[in-house]
Amino acid sequence: MKVMLTGGTGFIGGHLLKALTSEGHDVRLLVRDAEKLERMIELQSIEAEVDYVIGDMADPATVQASLEGCNACIHAAAFTSLDPSQMDQALAVNGPAAQLILDTAHQQGCDPIIHVSTMSVIFPPSGDLLSGEDPVHGGGNPYNASKAIAEEHARSMQAAGAPIKIVYPTGVTGPLDLGLNVLAANLTPTLKSEIMMSLSSGGWCLVDVRDLSQAIVGILTPGIGPKRYVAGGTFMDWDEFHAVISEVTGRDRALLPTPREALEQMVDVEAVEIMLGIVPGDDKHILEDSGLESWRPIEETLTDTISWLVEKSYLEPEWAPNCS
Repeated sequence: MKVMLTGGTGFIGGHLLKALTSEGHDVRLLVRDAEKLERMIELQSIEAEVDYVIGDMADPATVQASLEGCNACIHAAAFTSLDPSQMDQALAVNGPAAQLILDTAHQQGCDPIIHVSTMSVIFPPSGDLLSGEDPVHGGGNPYNASKAIAEEHARSMQAAGAPIKIVYPTGVTGPLDLGLNVLAANLTPTLKSEIMMSLSSGGWCLVDVRDLSQAIVGILTPGIGPKRYVAGGTFMDWDEFHAVISEVTGRDRALLPTPREALEQMVDVEAVEIMLGIVPGDDKHILEDSGLESWRPIEETLTDTISWLVEKSYLEPEWAPNCS
């Protein structure tokens, strides 16, 4: 299958590129930086020939060229930044680009068209599990607001019968990236501390980027029609996460009960709500439809992730002697 992929130089996109080429798909990427793509190809040890178009994903001519002759499309690109001064750019890029890419892919007859969304657009959940049938929640910080705009458009296309498959990952982690991705940037300070928080509810929901990529490639089946898939991965409450981190790193950290009021002094309101309100994902549909059947053990994911952080000097070995 000829697949157009956006975001191929990013964390999820780089792993998607590896999974697509490993399964024998013919891939064309839409990228902004050819040199960065070459580094990603080397990092992922990709031997297959990779076609690409250089340009802006918000430019109609570039998007048209990148989709020419493709049977399917995976839109995994998004503007993300931890820098508050740059977050408004997400509103200018993510919504309009998603609308353009999804519309153009549909006009050119791609089936399926996979839109990689985020669990934040369906948070808070309506029940005990994150579900693709939960309503969209807009607003919030610029990134979440921009992804909600893209989500509303993707759902409107689904309602009209377009073969859009939407995937909602939770916290995506794993080894191998060209830099420090958002989840790794949040995990690292937790590891560089003698204490870990224990909150009254919520916890961590983590999905291995390698499993997520394999699952997305696994649902590249035409003729199925619109679908929505949650990719929640492994849910751990705060005590369970502490136990796993202690086992994986070989270093015990004190578990400190933390009231909401103290948490609100450390992180923004949206992050607090997610930390306290996250629930497991209803993952059975993506596991069944992709043929993946189950996620790998979270201990393996975190061992590989933390070992990579140590290898790349993002984390000092003393904080994870078992991973050094």
